[in-house]
Amino acid sequence: MEVILIFLIIFIVFLIINGVKVVPQKEAWVVERFGKYNRTLEAGLNFIIPFIDYVRAKVSLKEQVIEIPPQEVITKDNVLVSIDTVCYFTIIDPVAATYNIERLVYAIIQTVQTNLRDIVGSMELDEILSSREKINAKIKESLQGASKSWGVLINRVEVKEIKPPKNIADAMSMLIEADRKKRAMILEAEGKRRSQELEAEGFKLAKMQEAEAIERIGQAQANAVRSVREAVNDPQLAGLLLLGDNYIKALEELSKSNNSKIIVLPASVEGLLNLIGKDKRE
Repeated sequence: MEVILIFLIIFIVFLIINGVKVVPQKEAWVVERFGKYNRTLEAGLNFIIPFIDYVRAKVSLKEQVIEIPPQEVITKDNVLVSIDTVCYFTIIDPVAATYNIERLVYAIIQTVQTNLRDIVGSMELDEILSSREKINAKIKESLQGASKSWGVLINRVEVKEIKPPKNIADAMSMLIEADRKKRAMILEAEGKRRSQELEAEGFKLAKMQEAEAIERIGQAQANAVRSVREAVNDPQLAGLLLLGDNYIKALEELSKSNNSKIIVLPASVEGLLNLIGKDKRE
């Protein structure tokens, strides 16, 4: 009796252990009953009937990445290029992904490679190198039809690297380097030309300012002569007075010079005026 009880307890424990299923987050488990699809277990605590129910597949609902092996393709202009691609996809229907396709990842790889040959084969090398986004979009579009029946959502397909033959790659590098040097020379020439233009504009502005200053000085002197002439009512005397003012300023500057030793001035203003008048007459 005790043996039967122990056996019964072990059997119950076995049923509990095998009947309780904890499904992790972002996973779905496909359950079959007697070899036929029964239900899909979602994340959390679930129960199945041991020996009757069987977990057929554990499907990840996370975004998955497939590294597509390098694919050699002949372009429209007969250039052999090697292309590396990556495919990002998410399983949205675990049942379809389990029963509608035998080897899902292999099927996606083969479909990407086939479409890649068709798309790149209809394009020239220059277009391929400058149209990665266009190639990505076309491959993704071509995969959508097949992936729907597999329960898969193709998020994106990205071209990682395009490798042309070595001789073409070397020629392209030389062309790029020559173009860079050309742009550098153009920028240098434009810089020199702009510098010369600025220098010429600065010189022109300085001359204009100098001419304007001379004009203002001349106008000021003319105004001074006119004011003095109106004050003394004698044009000749007004000229002598202004000339004398300039003469005194010149003597003042001369007295500040380190080379001047002795400066002799007339004894009176009249003598100074006579001296100035004499200089003017002479």
